[in-house]
Amino acid sequence: MQLKRFMPFAVLAGCLCWSSHVGGLKFIPIYDALTIKAQKNSPPHVAFEEVIEADRVNLEWAKIEKIKPLNLAIEKTSSAPLYSKRVALQEMVVTKSVENILPDAGSPAVATTDPEAHDWIDSLPRTQALRLQEAQRRSEVLGEDWSSPTWSDMAKEVLEKSGALVASEGLSSKVFISGVDSSGKSQTRVPQAQVQLPSNRAYPGDSTTQQEKSEAGPSYGLVEESRGQSIVGPIEITGGLAVTNEHHIEIRRSDEGVLKELGRVDLQQGLYNIDVEEVTGTVIARLVNKDGKTLGEGSFRLNRLVASQSKSLQGPKIRIEPHPDFAGIVTSAYNPKPNDVAPAQTKVTFVKGVSEVVAKKDGFVAMDNVMRGSSTVMRAAAPKHMQTAAIVISGKEFKTQLYPASMIQALQDIVAQQRTQSFEGAPTIVWGRVSLDGKNLSGIEVVLESAPDLQPVYFNQFMLPDAKLTATGENGLFAFVNAPAGFHSLLATRADSILGYQNVVVEEGSVAQGDIESTLKSETVPLRVYDAFTGEPHPAVVSMQSLTEDVDVKSGVTTVSLPHLSRLGMMRIQPEGADYVAARHLYNDNDEFIHVPLVHWSWLNSIKTFLRLDDSASAGVIVGFVPDEDFEVYLAAYDQFDPRHIVYFDMQGRILQNRKGIAGGGFILYNVPEDTHEVVVVGARTQKIYSRVLPVDANSLSVLNFRE
Repeated sequence: MQLKRFMPFAVLAGCLCWSSHVGGLKFIPIYDALTIKAQKNSPPHVAFEEVIEADRVNLEWAKIEKIKPLNLAIEKTSSAPLYSKRVALQEMVVTKSVENILPDAGSPAVATTDPEAHDWIDSLPRTQALRLQEAQRRSEVLGEDWSSPTWSDMAKEVLEKSGALVASEGLSSKVFISGVDSSGKSQTRVPQAQVQLPSNRAYPGDSTTQQEKSEAGPSYGLVEESRGQSIVGPIEITGGLAVTNEHHIEIRRSDEGVLKELGRVDLQQGLYNIDVEEVTGTVIARLVNKDGKTLGEGSFRLNRLVASQSKSLQGPKIRIEPHPDFAGIVTSAYNPKPNDVAPAQTKVTFVKGVSEVVAKKDGFVAMDNVMRGSSTVMRAAAPKHMQTAAIVISGKEFKTQLYPASMIQALQDIVAQQRTQSFEGAPTIVWGRVSLDGKNLSGIEVVLESAPDLQPVYFNQFMLPDAKLTATGENGLFAFVNAPAGFHSLLATRADSILGYQNVVVEEGSVAQGDIESTLKSETVPLRVYDAFTGEPHPAVVSMQSLTEDVDVKSGVTTVSLPHLSRLGMMRIQPEGADYVAARHLYNDNDEFIHVPLVHWSWLNSIKTFLRLDDSASAGVIVGFVPDEDFEVYLAAYDQFDPRHIVYFDMQGRILQNRKGIAGGGFILYNVPEDTHEVVVVGARTQKIYSRVLPVDANSLSVLNFRE
């Protein structure tokens, strides 16, 4: 399009005209051609103004580019020149009536249909208007009520909204795969995974106010909120640990797995000091080297402190001891030597042979690089002795015995004679002792829960099996001869009152160590049942080995009182309704809190259908959650397990493609054969081992939580 500028004269065809008596016409050009490119739907005057404005802006930038760097005697190698001038933009002030001001990010967004409400935005330059409109849309999103649940009760809608399933019909539809977009193309990076465990104050979707929770009482948490207090106490480093210039001690409060306040340590005075907002959770002290590896730690629970109105509390002594590993003492059940040591050539294996250790002269054995809370079946063997198998927990020093083969044979012969029966094949023995706070208990009846008809053997004061005894003697000893192989639970009772329990693994040609410990000390811990991917609390009935009665967790959170013992326990979770599947979970009586994530069976089934995995009638499923670091998982000493049956997912339940797990996500093991397995997780950053001993039954679901 051509536009021309004209002077205020009579113009004809682009020239000036004089009268004929002057002598004719003379052509004088009085314009410069101006070319403007504009959209076809733009009026000429709009296009003209845009071009003029663009030329003015370009002119200003051209002036700036001509400015040369100011030489301030800096080195020629410097790559950061200083300029003599800088552009100072004039402050822009936008004013508008109060009713049209954009809402804050934290306030609810208000939608309006008034066309005049956005006129002031439309009057701004295009770039600025777009930014303000984007900010308004972002504020509306942030202002939505995210506390209300977004999942319906239907399994199909649950899968679609959780990101595990996208389809319009059935379970054979498309499954979300993390790292792949809707078109099936691979994304450049996997989304960063984060995990946020439910706190004792609120869940996603919990609209209950703090006042309502306070009025509701202890069902919402352990204790009421308290004022911040300062805790001071002595600290000690033991177990051969020492602090050098390459080490440091960190002390923090942890509340249900979430790290809170950071404290201080005075090594010269041997004191620690930490200011806490709430007297809940645990204070943990760690000795850490320059590489971030934890060499030792110690802790205490804050609920043990005596309540005080003072701002300062006297804390107990914290002993920093070597980092918890599998460690203990192996001795001989019959040793005439004064020193209680293991038989010669005693060897011990952990995690089904992953680590094999030769016992020292004092019988000490250990496996390091193991995370807190791990469990394994320790197997000890020596020449002329029966193998002993026992479930051990990291962080608790065990003490187990090796029994001479002649001693076990004599036991079988005596029992066979007393009961007029014979025992064929390799012996399968359960041997243990019942104690209360370290003291032997008499008058206790022991039952093998999975084989209640199997009669126990009790020993008199001469350590001989006595058929007349119907309960433990003063030594507290008991045994089961010819016990069925497999995973079993022992139960100690007195007058229909449960005193304690212990889980054992019985193997052919082996003695299962089944010491039943009990204590008068107990701890109150929070128990939470929630959706694994949304954190929303869900009611369920919980059956625990430590409790005689089932726990009805109606609001998804409650407190339970557990004995202060470190031992492996199992619990069964029966969620309310049909959306979530019942599952077996593991716990430790010494846990500071118990979190129970729930999963949908339809989620598990949709992933299996998508991957076209075969069904096995005699196999189970294991789901694990790993919040701390990237990882890999495998079944110990089970090399024939099909890798296709191992599925990794992110924190939203979406399948990962790289065959490795990420922090905050987890894994699924499909078609796990019936047996007692050890599930092992290896951390990618620390290379530490998380292990769990777990019995797997046919058509069962087991859920594991691998947290430190």
